[in-house]
Amino acid sequence: MALALLLACGGPGSGGDDADDAPAPDAAVLEDGGVTPRVDAGPSDETLADSVAFQGGPIVFHFAEEYVVGQFVNGDWWVHNRGGDVVITAIDPASVDGDRVMHGTMLDPANAGSQGYDSAARDMGFEATLNVDPAFSGEDLVVSPTSSVIKGVSTESDEGRPILSDAAVLTVLAATPPRDSFRPPYVGTRAVVATAADLDYSVLGRHPRLGGEPDITDLAGRYRHVWLEHNTAWTSRDIHPANHMPAYGRDLARNSAEGLILLQLDYPDEDKEAVLIGLVQYGIDIYGIAREGGAWNANGGHNLGRKMPLLLAGTVLHHAEMLEYANAEEHFIFQDDQQHFFVSMAEVDMTHSGAWDPDERAEPTPYETSDIGLPEWGIRHHDRPQADNKNWGATYRHVNGPSQTMQVFAARLMGVVDAWAWPPVFAYTDRYVDTEGHVGPDWFGPLYDAYRGDSTP
Repeated sequence: MALALLLACGGPGSGGDDADDAPAPDAAVLEDGGVTPRVDAGPSDETLADSVAFQGGPIVFHFAEEYVVGQFVNGDWWVHNRGGDVVITAIDPASVDGDRVMHGTMLDPANAGSQGYDSAARDMGFEATLNVDPAFSGEDLVVSPTSSVIKGVSTESDEGRPILSDAAVLTVLAATPPRDSFRPPYVGTRAVVATAADLDYSVLGRHPRLGGEPDITDLAGRYRHVWLEHNTAWTSRDIHPANHMPAYGRDLARNSAEGLILLQLDYPDEDKEAVLIGLVQYGIDIYGIAREGGAWNANGGHNLGRKMPLLLAGTVLHHAEMLEYANAEEHFIFQDDQQHFFVSMAEVDMTHSGAWDPDERAEPTPYETSDIGLPEWGIRHHDRPQADNKNWGATYRHVNGPSQTMQVFAARLMGVVDAWAWPPVFAYTDRYVDTEGHVGPDWFGPLYDAYRGDSTP
């Protein structure tokens, strides 16, 4: 018995009005089109199937026999063989071997700079041994629990970035998970960490909408499919699926910030649910990578925007370890923090020394003793302070500024400034907006003016 759920793809990673606003799979639909909040923590619905299909059919996993299958709360599939191995005989579209290897499949990827999806990737190295697709290897893929099988769909063109259009994560479990579980992270310990019943909507903001904001239900499809992050270097943009997420960190941060901000406004919980589930799932995936030693280190605009989704997940799930990884005093692993500092004598001395080596696309301007205490930004301040430049036109300052401002504003609205635990980023964001005036989309400015000083839900 073949089982296939047709999940509509959420459109290009930029989201917006074109994003699919259908309810999450298997959710009860209200008369107004909302989604009934899920609070039943019993066992998941399950059935027997010899195949499962993601995203309307572009990605289909075929099994050697009927196994027990079901879905996580975000719609991703799980499968188990009552504790035994699961045998995957084929995955559509089949991986192509030739001048260009396409549509590869990876098993339990590590946080690394190599991938097995496509040999035409520009920046992220291809290793044939990482491609476990049955059509490529010529053998069935035998998967033991608990494992993550990630299928990539290559772009038609072999030029540019990213090299993937779509991706899907199939999780092989030992047994049926609790109802409405979030999918385990695809890196590291692949264990269910939460269910939808754990979500605490009361910690989200209830700030009145001012008019002009996007309707949060229009973003429902934006975060539905996996945002692939099993490489925390800048080269990861090769594997950011074009139909799921933006390739570049600045744009990724802007994209997620819109959902993060709208979650803090006075929409009903049922309207928030789809966006919350998608962003919490992303935060859980970030958590899995961080727990394995991953770090989104400062580098231009590449690694922006990964911290707040983790902080959101940890807060609404009341998950202490997630919150620990989002705390800069405990884990200084995010570009969102690493580029921000208060000027000290160390920066004054550096920028007046022979070691100073700023990017000369902007006129080098040193810090003076009168700048001590100034909240500031540096392109790679954490690991390469010699690249700092006081010049307000310093390279990448304005690439990052608007998106970072929106991420930080979401944290303010949610009241998690203390949990974020890095004061320079908040002080610098104030300075950035004071200097630049309004940034971001037109609807953002009025919200910022009205609620900038409000740090509680």
